[in-house]
Amino acid sequence: LEFRRVLFRSVTIEIIKATGMDCLYIPRQYLSIDRLFGEDPGSSFSKSYTIEMYLANYKGFDGTDIITQFGIEIKDKVTLILARKRFTEEVTSDDSTITRPREGDLIYFPLSKSLFEINFVEHENPMYPLGKLYSYQIVAELFTYSYETIQTNNTTVNDVMNTTRGLSGSTVIPLNNVLGTT
Repeated sequence: LEFRRVLFRSVTIEIIKATGMDCLYIPRQYLSIDRLFGEDPGSSFSKSYTIEMYLANYKGFDGTDIITQFGIEIKDKVTLILARKRFTEEVTSDDSTITRPREGDLIYFPLSKSLFEINFVEHENPMYPLGKLYSYQIVAELFTYSYETIQTNNTTVNDVMNTTRGLSGSTVIPLNNVLGTT
């Protein structure tokens, strides 16, 4: 039975590597959490880890675009599959406090050159092949900047915060982050 589990885990990793893409997992570092509102206005992102993920949305991004009195709001969502063992090898081995993908952390998606914030991590699927779980299902939404400091070891991620180009390549709202909005 243990041989089958190792084989199934290895096949899961190989399928994600073959059909997925290299994304960057960027953990959030909290400085002082406001207990009333449940947020940390001074949080930062200083590390990034390259992990292969499989894009489960076969039609592109889910979500909606909403036009409000403040302009257009893009609510693109993405669903990604991540192998548990690869997460442990890349992230947990470097930072033992991060045992699974966390809500609030970021994922850099290279195809659209955009950052997504993790909203939900399905870490207990009802399907347990051979009595174990071998992957996480991550639901993430396009990240909205708000006073966070993004200074990782990857210049591509750092440059995303300073760009004025949208997903379609057109110029959008400037991201000078003076007011904490984009």
